[in-house]
Amino acid sequence: MVKTHYNQLALRAKPPSPWLKNSANKIDYWLHVPTKECGISLRGLSRLCGVHISTLQNAIRNAQKNSQKVGEEVTYLRESELNKLLKGKTFFLEEVTYLSPMQQGGPVKVILLEVCMIFIRYYAMKGKIEAIKTLALFSDFGAEQFIFIQVGFIPRPESIMLDDIEYLIAKETVQVNKSRQEEVQFFTNPLTGECGIELQGLSYICGGVALQHVKTFLNSQTDPYVQANHPEQIVKASVCTLVLEHFGNHHKPRKTLAQQWDKTLKHIVPVLHQKTNYQAPAVTDRETQLVQQVDDLKDEVARLKQLLKEEEAKGNKKRHRMMGRVLQWKIPPSCYEVHLEEDTSHVAQLLDGLILKRNPQQQLPANIELPDGLTLDAEINMLTYKSPCESLNQWTIQELIGHYVGYRKMLKAQHPNHTWKDANQFALYAVTTMFPQELVKQVGTAWQLTDKSGVYKLLSLGLEITVIV
Repeated sequence: MVKTHYNQLALRAKPPSPWLKNSANKIDYWLHVPTKECGISLRGLSRLCGVHISTLQNAIRNAQKNSQKVGEEVTYLRESELNKLLKGKTFFLEEVTYLSPMQQGGPVKVILLEVCMIFIRYYAMKGKIEAIKTLALFSDFGAEQFIFIQVGFIPRPESIMLDDIEYLIAKETVQVNKSRQEEVQFFTNPLTGECGIELQGLSYICGGVALQHVKTFLNSQTDPYVQANHPEQIVKASVCTLVLEHFGNHHKPRKTLAQQWDKTLKHIVPVLHQKTNYQAPAVTDRETQLVQQVDDLKDEVARLKQLLKEEEAKGNKKRHRMMGRVLQWKIPPSCYEVHLEEDTSHVAQLLDGLILKRNPQQQLPANIELPDGLTLDAEINMLTYKSPCESLNQWTIQELIGHYVGYRKMLKAQHPNHTWKDANQFALYAVTTMFPQELVKQVGTAWQLTDKSGVYKLLSLGLEITVIV
């Protein structure tokens, strides 16, 4: 029997391609399965936009030339509207996957979906019929997701239980090198938002660094794991950035993949939250109200500061005027009139008696007899009187206090230094023919007896009024 010799290479199973492709209407659509990145061939994109392929090539070329170096100076090129939209974008799928799909004739230039949509929207706005049709077609497929976002519906993410804690998990296949693909797992605690990367996966995105090297670096860090001593070793997000930065820039040999992932995970926490579909706890209505109240108070403080600044600029720092301005601002003018520094003394206010001591040190002569209680020891003695036909009541006391306040303010205005007259230099008297029974009932304990018959003390608002009956 003749033995058949097979080539061992021919018998070896061909590894599955990481690329998926479909052609429709002479347009090639591509998907890189491990990373889920997708795009459209350059020629196909030109058909979808309704422009010549050279138009897209020139736009990409111009966008990539952000600046033109001349000697030691950099002269920036004038940017068009499209150039501004494309500025800083990653154009080709190979720049993300580090591989290009192959067809007869060599590698295929596949434009990333994000850039494709920029071109399609731009030319649709310019009135290109094909671009408008493409945009309408794409919107049909994205309408459901758009409504999901608008109503706040979020599909439940995948999760796993670790020590009675349900962690959100996301798995992603990464290209460690040209011939090796591995799976990386990302975790987020849905209660606290704490997140991280599984240790083995972290070594993969560091460019396939030996696991022991990564562990050695982690041992130099304080509390590097989300859950210490747990079999599922999840490295904290903040520590992951240190690991990537170390193996990408400091460790020999430097790992290009670690540098790329370090750039991708520059803002690692929000990126991991997005990968694991983590949603921050919803804010309650009460919290929303408090936030709104705080904002309103901040606005009011800013307004008051502005008013104060205006007043100080005019040299007027009187706080009572500031209060008046606030009232003018807050009180609706359709309902009220607010007047500032209004003169309320339009009607003459006549005090029954004002007795002024000519010499502060002078005492009342012994041969002068006055009613009990009328000592005239103070420099300024103010007196109100009620005859048998009148009653001493609360209104009378209020009038007397009003005279005291007005006269004291007048003395301040007349003083060279505008200083207040000492309150101890005033004495208030209320003389009445009839005993004020109603007043006594109204003031209660403020009415006090003295050691002299017919002489009483009335305490009101920090003032002591001598009542003589």
